[in-house]
Amino acid sequence: MNRARFIGYFMLAALSGLANSQVYAEDNLSLTFRTHYGQVDRHFGPEDSEEMSFATRLDYVSDYYLDRIGFDASIYAVAKLYADKNTAGLPLLDEDGKGFTKIGQANIKWKPTDELELRLGRMRIISPLMTDTDGRSEPSTREAFKADFQVGGAKLYGIYSTGVATTGQDSFGSYTEGDDGVVILGGRYRFSNGLGVHLAHGQLKDAKRQTFVNASYGIPVGDDKLSFDLYHYMAKGIGDQSNLADATGSDGDLDTYLSSLAVSYTHKDLTYSAAYQRVGDDLYEPSWDGFNNDRSVLWTNNSVQILDFYNPHEESLQLRVDYAPAVVPGLTLMTRYTEGDYKAAGETLEDKEFNLEAMYELQQGWAKGLSLQLRYADVTIGGVGDLEDMRLIAQYKLVL
Repeated sequence: MNRARFIGYFMLAALSGLANSQVYAEDNLSLTFRTHYGQVDRHFGPEDSEEMSFATRLDYVSDYYLDRIGFDASIYAVAKLYADKNTAGLPLLDEDGKGFTKIGQANIKWKPTDELELRLGRMRIISPLMTDTDGRSEPSTREAFKADFQVGGAKLYGIYSTGVATTGQDSFGSYTEGDDGVVILGGRYRFSNGLGVHLAHGQLKDAKRQTFVNASYGIPVGDDKLSFDLYHYMAKGIGDQSNLADATGSDGDLDTYLSSLAVSYTHKDLTYSAAYQRVGDDLYEPSWDGFNNDRSVLWTNNSVQILDFYNPHEESLQLRVDYAPAVVPGLTLMTRYTEGDYKAAGETLEDKEFNLEAMYELQQGWAKGLSLQLRYADVTIGGVGDLEDMRLIAQYKLVL
C-alpha cells in the first residue's frame, strides 16, 4: 500500500467517527489576511526582484471529539498584486510570478492517552532539524507523521516526513528520487534551576544524519536578566551518500559541525545581545535535500534574514539590540549587525549583514490586532557581491 493511500484510509476512518458529531465551542476557525511587498536589489548577477502578494489563510483547529480525536486543516490562497523582473527571486508568488491556492494542512490528531498525541497528514513542522518557516506569503508544510509524548517534565517528539510543499509551490516534493523519508527524534526538558535542554537527532537514508544540542539558562540580575544560549549542530554523511545533496569537501564525505554561543542582557525595555558562531570543515546546510524543496533553517542567532554564515571554517560575530518601549504598547524595534569570514581557494572572504526591523500591532479600535512590519537587510556576500532586501508586511487575523 503506498503512502498516499495509507494516509487517505487513515483520515477517512478517523473522519467517519466525526461525521455525526457536533462542532464544539472550543473549535477554532480563523481567517488571516496578509499583504506582503518584497524587493531585492542585487549589485551582481541576476536581475533584481520585486513582487507584491495578497494572501488569505483559513485555519481550522478542532476540539477533541470524546477527548480523543480531532482534525486540523488550513487553506492558503495567494493572489498576485504586482510582479516585475526576476519573479523567482523572492518568492512571494509561484515560479511563474502568478498566484495560487493550495491545501496547506489537513491532518488527523489522535490522543490515545492524555500524555500522547499522534498526527498524520499535511502539517507544519517546527523543530530544530526540520522547520516550516512563515516569512513569505504562506508557510511551507509537510506530509508527515508526528508523535508528541510528555513524561513528567520532559516533552518528547518523533517525526517521519516523506515530502514537503515549499513556499510558492502547491505540490509536494520528495526528499530523494526514491521517496525516502526523514526520521527525527527529539525532546526538551527544563530543570528546576531554570536550565533548559533540547536534543534532537535525525537522518535520511544514504544522505546524512544531523544532531542538535541546545542548552539555555537565565540568571536574574536585580530587576534585569542575563541569558545564555548554546547551540551545537553536527552533520555526517551516511550509507553510500547517493541521496546527499550537501556540498562536501575534497574527500567527497560530509563531516562537519556548527556551534554558536549567544549572551543577552535585558534591562527594562532594552535587550542587548552578542553571538559567536563557528563552522567545521564542510558547509553546514540544515536542508535535507540541498534546498530543492526543503527550506529548513538554523535556529542559531547568526542565521539572519538573508545569510546563515555557515560556510566551511567560517567564524562570525553578531551584535544586536531589541527595544519594546512600554510607553508605546505593540511597538517592537530591532537592529543587528553580523560579520563573518572564511578562506576559499587561498582567499579570505567576508560576509556581512545589517538588519533593521520595526513592527507595530494596533492595540485598540476596530482594527485591533492589525500588524504592520518592516524588514530591511543590507548584505555583502563574500566573493559574490552586495544586495539590499526590503519587505513590508501587513497582517490581520479574524477569529470567526
